[in-house]
Formats: sequence, structure tokens, C-alpha cells
Amino acid sequence: MNQQASLIVETSSGEMEHFGMKNFLSLIDNYRQETDLEILTNFDHGPGLEECQAAIEAGYNLVHFDGSHLPYEENVKITKILVEQAHQKGVLVEAEMDRILGESRAHLETPESIQASGSYTDPDRAAAFVAETGCDILAVFIGNLHGVYQQEPRLDLERLRLIAQKVPCFLSLHGGSGLLEDDVKEAIQIGKIVKINVNTELRLAYRTTLENVLRGSDEVAIYKIMPPVIAAVQKVVEEKIQLFRQKQTCLFGHQ
Repeated sequence: MNQQASLIVETSSGEMEHFGMKNFLSLIDNYRQETDLEILTNFDHGPGLEECQAAIEAGYNLVHFDGSHLPYEENVKITKILVEQAHQKGVLVEAEMDRILGESRAHLETPESIQASGSYTDPDRAAAFVAETGCDILAVFIGNLHGVYQQEPRLDLERLRLIAQKVPCFLSLHGGSGLLEDDVKEAIQIGKIVKINVNTELRLAYRTTLENVLRGSDEVAIYKIMPPVIAAVQKVVEEKIQLFRQKQTCLFGHQ
């Protein structure tokens, strides 16, 4: 099914090293020309100043600097530098103040046990961070977790409302895999969420289907065994587009 939807496609730093920045950007540019779709590129969870600067110079449309592992003042300092450089080239900067927990895999732990080990985004602190850095998008932690779990993580939607009221920039929701659909819909309706990251569901659909195909076939021509794998990933993508379509903005990539 052709959804004709705007998308953001991204690479993590590890995926960037695997593909190469120029190769990835060229691939997306070719696809833009073939489909005439609005597709933005994002460098996700950039770990440091130099990596994010390289992504800006290479031509990514958005750069996400994850300074949540740094002291607050150092995070602010680097984010400000990146905002100034990025804006000169028309590139948007996403910042992260509070570490979004979990990993891109299937978890046996309960989401509550992981949520409890982190610090949810404080609305006033978030407003101060955005005022100091001038970032375009803030990645918030309101219970959203990287990965998928035995039960869906619940979002603190009241906290999101307070953040949206106090913060002037847009917001992003990482850990979009495995969330309750009603929570996602309400988060979008609250406003300012313009980017939702989905990755683990795509990876699991890819790997599970590929394993099943390989078990039932002795084919060695890779292109011949890929159609059902691609179809499985496409199904997840289409479902997410339909869920997120309230804002016409979603991201399929890391998370």
C-alpha cells in the first residue's frame, strides 16, 4: 500500500559507520527522486561534538546530539555550539537532557523496573535547557523506553502536558516500539510531538521473518529470499504511519 507519507529516516553512529554517511545520504536522495516524497534524514543519538558536526557537514537534515550522559553544563555548551553551526546550514538540532533508558531489543524485565532507574524530564528544567541552548527539538523521557517489553510501558501524559506548556520548541518521543496505541494518540494530541522513533519492532520483524525463511529454504540468492522479509518490515511501517498520521510526522530508524 502506498501511504504517500512524509518520513524521517535515520542512522545511529554505528549504522553510519557501517553504511558510510555519503552512501546513506545518496540512497535517501535517490529514493526522494524516485518517489517524490518528503523524506528527511536524521543522525540519531550522536555521541559527541565531532560526530554531530560531521553529520551537519555531510548534509543530514536533522542532528540529534545525546548529551544526557554528560554534566548539565557541558551538555548545554556542546548543544549551543551545534545549534549555531547547524542553523547556518539550515539543519535542525534535537537535544537530549534526560537519558532515555532501555536498549533496542526484546526485554524480559518489566518496563516499570527500568523506568524507575531513570529521571523523568522535569518541565521547568527542560524549559531552562531549551532557553540556554536554542535547540529545535527536545527528546523527553516520560516513561518511553528503548526496546519492547512483555507489557507496554505507560507514558506520563500529564508530565508531557506540562512540558509542552513550558517548552517553546518541538518535542520528540523515542522508544516508539511497543507503546500503547492510546498513549501514542494522546501524546500526539497534546501537541508539540513531531518526531516518534521506531526501530526495535522493525528489527524484530526483519530478523524473525528472515530466520523463518532460511529455515524453510536452501536458496542462496539473497534477493530471492528477501520479499517476505521486506513485506514484514513494510507491514510495521504502514501500521505506524497510520497510527502517527494525526501529525503526519514519524521517524523510522534507531529505537
